[in-house]
Amino acid sequence: MQQAWNRYAFIRLVLFMALGIVAGTFLPDFFNIILILFSGIAVLYIAVQFFRGYQFPTFQSVSFAVLAFLICFSFGYLNAFWKSEKHDEKHLLKVNAEEIEAFQAILINEGKTTEKTHGFKVEIQQVLLNNEWQNYSGNAMIYFQKDSLSKALQYGDQLLVKSRISELEPPKNPLEFNYKRFLGFDQIYHKQYVKSGKWLKLDEEQGNLVMASSIKTGQYLEGIMNKYIPNDRSLAIAKALTLGIKDELDNDLRNAYAAAGAMHVLAVSGLHVGIIFLIVSTLLKRWRNRKRGRVFFAIINISVLWAYAFITGLSPSVQRAAMMFSFIILAQAMKRQTNIYNTLAASAFVLLSFNPFLLFSVGFQLSYLAVLGIVFFQPKLYGLLQFKFVLWDKIWAITCVSIAAQLATAPLGLLYFHQFPTYFFLSNLLVIPAAFVILNSSLFLMIISFWEWAAEWIGYLIDYFIQIINYLVFSLDYLPNSTIDGIYINTAESWLIYIAIFFIALFISEKKINYMKLTVLSLFLMSASICLRQYENFQEKKLIVYDTGNHHALAIRNGFSQYLKVEDELANDKNKLRFHVYPSQLHGGIADFHPDHFEPNNQKELFEDFNGLKLTIWEDKRIIHWHQGLDKNITFKKPIDIDLLIISNNALQNPKKLIDFFKPKKIILDASNSYYNIQNFKAKFEEENLDYYIVPEEGAFEWKL
Repeated sequence: MQQAWNRYAFIRLVLFMALGIVAGTFLPDFFNIILILFSGIAVLYIAVQFFRGYQFPTFQSVSFAVLAFLICFSFGYLNAFWKSEKHDEKHLLKVNAEEIEAFQAILINEGKTTEKTHGFKVEIQQVLLNNEWQNYSGNAMIYFQKDSLSKALQYGDQLLVKSRISELEPPKNPLEFNYKRFLGFDQIYHKQYVKSGKWLKLDEEQGNLVMASSIKTGQYLEGIMNKYIPNDRSLAIAKALTLGIKDELDNDLRNAYAAAGAMHVLAVSGLHVGIIFLIVSTLLKRWRNRKRGRVFFAIINISVLWAYAFITGLSPSVQRAAMMFSFIILAQAMKRQTNIYNTLAASAFVLLSFNPFLLFSVGFQLSYLAVLGIVFFQPKLYGLLQFKFVLWDKIWAITCVSIAAQLATAPLGLLYFHQFPTYFFLSNLLVIPAAFVILNSSLFLMIISFWEWAAEWIGYLIDYFIQIINYLVFSLDYLPNSTIDGIYINTAESWLIYIAIFFIALFISEKKINYMKLTVLSLFLMSASICLRQYENFQEKKLIVYDTGNHHALAIRNGFSQYLKVEDELANDKNKLRFHVYPSQLHGGIADFHPDHFEPNNQKELFEDFNGLKLTIWEDKRIIHWHQGLDKNITFKKPIDIDLLIISNNALQNPKKLIDFFKPKKIILDASNSYYNIQNFKAKFEEENLDYYIVPEEGAFEWKL
């Protein structure tokens, strides 16, 4: 075991580097200590190297390894700290964003168009503060109101924008996706919506020349596909699969491919780069094993891979895959006595050295796990069955690839997406060969686009082929239990599953029963964690008023039973329900709620209607929901004692009525109230010494009994 582990030096270095990156990201206050430690360890490492082999070889070998690991940890920590722009004294986070009057910025990505806006990542160069331009900088997401001028914006444009800028807010609902942290890993900490007429173009072509050329090339090739592929859905699939342009995929397409476990083919990444690698390797097969031909093979293959990355806009996922395959090609060309695991680790080491925050990218994690799973498990699964017929053998080979990749990525899929595609092995039998055909035919279409007659025929063939594939993918969604949805596991539980998979791999390699015992122990701990959480959920009694942005949403839970009341407009907005409400439902074990199938009128009403007020008594607590204006003639003999008063939809116009009618222990103003009303009532509530909670300002209100 020890000798086998010694062959994987780079894996150990990457692991310690990754630990350093995590520490440097979330524990930045130890920077000075780590910097001193790194300097001292570097000197000590050189000294150990100099005296290595003279005396005490075992001690020196151990100390050499420990120092190497500490250097990697320190390097990861320092690199993450230095690459995090928010530590710069001239970063936008160092000023009050509300005081910014205007800013100068460069558009640094291709942009994304929605129904109402054109959104760009921008690099802010200067800001106007107190009528003075100051050199504060940082990245932000700017959404320009859609018009003819904003439509013409492109990468590298330099703009003057007359607008303030807003810092990104943390999640406001329980277990909601942390969009602020997600963008923070991309060094984006601010956003702003800019109306028409509030910006001016100062200059063009101020961005990176290579990136600008890549984007323009991609746009030219996109124009070819727009011209020759007539069907909108077929065009969207072809552009997503070939060029990585996913903006035109509608929700039905996304959901169908996700439910079938085939969404990975629509995101240009390792599969697509692997197809390009396979094509080039097949064409240059005669050169691969020749002494001088290996160099030629490597140069051509790597050049083609990066040329493909270039036409797809040099997206991070394609760069990652191209880097991974480049290392594999170089290792083969040099005939080094290494293994695939070290080669993969070396590519990860290089990528993380340039961008340590890739470690937190879901795409990065899934890519490397999928490749590791395929490399280790696929040959072992493939060897279980032998087929004489070539067709059956190929089907079995693809099935083994699908199972191996799914085994390695399933825990992350459950953690991030909370679903498992039951028929993934069937869908991959369909979409992997289809991806090969679509990618090759689309590239061929681009090559022969000058020959219009032939290009039209190729375009029609691609169109009809994709329509057939779409029909089959949608058909899989109609199979019984096509997707196991609503699965919740936390980060610790996903780690326990991966530890179990790791011990299974060791058991397969080493054939030692102790590894199987450790597998069972890991799964037992994971199961115990889930059972404990479910027991806590069963005991829990909670009321939640969600912050859903201009809408009312209220949940009252008793164990696994729940009353959920949302406005009709919000009930029809599945994306908002999924983003704001669904995460806490999953964690709470509420099995009968799903945003795609939620029907608010199908549940039993908990509140009684009384002259426009909603009243209920829950666990001996009096709760009133004031959601609409009351009759002017309504009166009460004396103020009613209540535990909780929830006010929605600007129903309260006169604070005096509240004082005349009720004696609430707690007042909740939810997100459906206007900013103007909230500010007016806050002063009155404070004057009357009333206990209140503002959902739009403080986030979701949670009340546990």
